[in-house]
Amino acid sequence: MLPNSKVYSYPEYYALAYRWNTEVECEFLRACLERYGPKKARRLLDIGCGAGRHLFQLAEQGYEMAGIDVQPEMIDYIRHQPAARTHSIRAQVDDLHALSVTGPFDAAYCFMDTFRFLLTNEAILAHLRRVAERLAPGGLYVTDFWVPTQWDQIANEVHEWEQTEGERTVRVFYVQDPQSVDPVAQTFEDELVFEVQQNGDVQQIRGGPTRTRLLLPQEFALLVEHSGVFELAGRFSDFDLAKPMGQAGASWRMVSVLRRR
Repeated sequence: MLPNSKVYSYPEYYALAYRWNTEVECEFLRACLERYGPKKARRLLDIGCGAGRHLFQLAEQGYEMAGIDVQPEMIDYIRHQPAARTHSIRAQVDDLHALSVTGPFDAAYCFMDTFRFLLTNEAILAHLRRVAERLAPGGLYVTDFWVPTQWDQIANEVHEWEQTEGERTVRVFYVQDPQSVDPVAQTFEDELVFEVQQNGDVQQIRGGPTRTRLLLPQEFALLVEHSGVFELAGRFSDFDLAKPMGQAGASWRMVSVLRRR
């Protein structure tokens, strides 16, 4: 199932726009492997790898990396980067539902709200079981996705940031549409917009509406338990093992560490 967003067709802009927290996220993954994962874990799978920012950094640190993304432009971009050839990074077109990539892996991760493209409980359970099939015993699956910090702000948040490299600046707007909320399905539409400034020109790329799932901490924990293949090893309010998720630590990014049973 393709996310309905044109911004994913511009991997060079995406790579710049989303690079801001890469080092912190990779360090968190390494810390999770040390605390929760199998010994000497080296084989990692990036689910929804985008332009490959985690793939490249973790490969530099000696991990054997494989990445999948539904967008062919992203995979083509990764394959043409010198680092992909230097480190023999595997990258292929695949999606959350099919997950045809072969393992085994010591850990998998799915970041930047990609998990919320799974719109139903049935799709989530099927996905979790497919991931578990590709993990070694005791392997980890680390996810993060947005959760509301205030009940009256559900599907009503706007986030904005920008990144600059040389003469190019990419400003990102993440906008949720409260009018699109389906309270029964717990879905709503959001949109990514890129504003690219380069050589004195400004280009706006509107992603278009994409339907996404609202997942809350308690129901996600129940889905993990019901899957029968994972246990919830830890849950954090940011990419920091010192910040467990709790009433005082709610964040717009909930990071969960699942361990294969």
